[in-house]
Amino acid sequence: MNIHIMELIPIDTHISAIDHGLLGLPGVGACYVVQGDAVALVESGTSLTVEATLAGLARLGVAPEAVEHILLTHVHMDHAGGAGYLAAALPRARVYIHSASAPHLSDPSRLIPSVRRAVGEAIWPLHGAILPIAPERLSAAEHLRLDLGRDVIIEALPTPGHSPDHISYWDRRSGGLFIGDAAGLCMPRYGLELVVTPPPAYDLVAQQQTIALLRGQHIERIYLTHFGAHKEVAERLARADECLQDLVALVDAALQDPGIDVAALARRWLPYPDEAPAALVAQSWGEMSVAGLLRYERKRRAIP
Repeated sequence: MNIHIMELIPIDTHISAIDHGLLGLPGVGACYVVQGDAVALVESGTSLTVEATLAGLARLGVAPEAVEHILLTHVHMDHAGGAGYLAAALPRARVYIHSASAPHLSDPSRLIPSVRRAVGEAIWPLHGAILPIAPERLSAAEHLRLDLGRDVIIEALPTPGHSPDHISYWDRRSGGLFIGDAAGLCMPRYGLELVVTPPPAYDLVAQQQTIALLRGQHIERIYLTHFGAHKEVAERLARADECLQDLVALVDAALQDPGIDVAALARRWLPYPDEAPAALVAQSWGEMSVAGLLRYERKRRAIP
C-alpha cells in the first residue's frame, strides 16, 4: 500500500473520512473515524489499506489505544477484509458485524474463495489477505447502540439486500447514516454511480425494501464507503432505484436469450472506457452485478 494515496477528508466536527486508496485508487473507498470520548472506525477496507488507515489515525492525533470500536457494514472484503489487521494494531478495539457473518471473520477459509470468484481474477490481487479475528473480539451488530461520549451515539439499522448481513449505522449527532453498499455507489472522481448486486447471496426484493425504507427516513446526509459524504440524500436514493431498475430490465431481457454474455451485458449497463483509471473497478463491479442478479433471477424463476 502506498501511503501517499491516503487523504484525510473532514466531514463534521466529530467525523473524518480516510481515503485509504482502496483497490489502488483514490476516491474509491473510505474508512470513517467517529470521535467522542472514545473513537470508532466505520469500515476496515482491505488488508492493503490498513497501513494508510493507521497513518490517517496518526495524522488525526488518534492513538491506537483510543480506538475502541471497528464497525463493519458487511463481510465483503473491501469493507471487512482489513478488520483483523486493524484489530491487531488497535489493541482495545472490538469488531462489530452481523452475527451471521462473524464466523467468516474468525475462519475466512470459505469467504476468500467466494470473494475471488465474485470479483474476478483481474482485480483479485488488489483485495489482499484476511487475518482471522479471535471470536472473543467480535460482537453482533444487529442491535448495536454505542455511546461514544460528547453526545456522539451510533445505532445500527439493518439494511439487507446487497448482502443478507448488511447493516448501516446512524450517527445521531449529525443525523447522517453510514450506508455501506445498501443503496448504490457514487464515485464522482470517476463518473461512476451504480448499485452492486453481487453473487452468491444478493436479494433483489430485500434491496428494494431497503431503498424504500431509507427513502422514508429523515437522513441529513449519507456517508458512502464508495465514496464520501452526500447531502442530496433523496436524489442519491432515487438514482440508486433508477440504476437498479435499469439493471433489472437488462437482466430480464437477457434471460430470454440462451447465450448470455455477462461481460457484454455489463458493458451495456455500465459503459466505461478501458483506458480510464477506474476501468478495472468498473469492469469487475459491473460484471459481478450482472452475474449476481442473473443468479438471483434464475433461482427465483427455477431456470437451470
